[in-house]
Amino acid sequence: MKDISILVSGVRKKAEKLIVKHTELSDKNEKLSNEIEKIKQELTEKNQQVLELNDKVKLLKIVGSVDGESTKEVKMKINEMVREIDKCIAQINR
Repeated sequence: MKDISILVSGVRKKAEKLIVKHTELSDKNEKLSNEIEKIKQELTEKNQQVLELNDKVKLLKIVGSVDGESTKEVKMKINEMVREIDKCIAQINR
């Protein structure tokens, strides 16, 4: 009988340790999940910044190329840009 109570006591202690370990791991998992969400949000913001900077680079390139060109060439580039904008609007409206 004494052996059974010792075994039960040992099992109880191991179960308590497992419960504590489970709680610790659950807390750590929640913290890591929160960190992942935060990093995903930061990545989204950085991607948006990259897109904005790419647009600025395009504009700067256009401005640089327009400086030395004739009025006819400038009008052609503006028309090309307007067509691209129209295509984008058409895709958004789909």
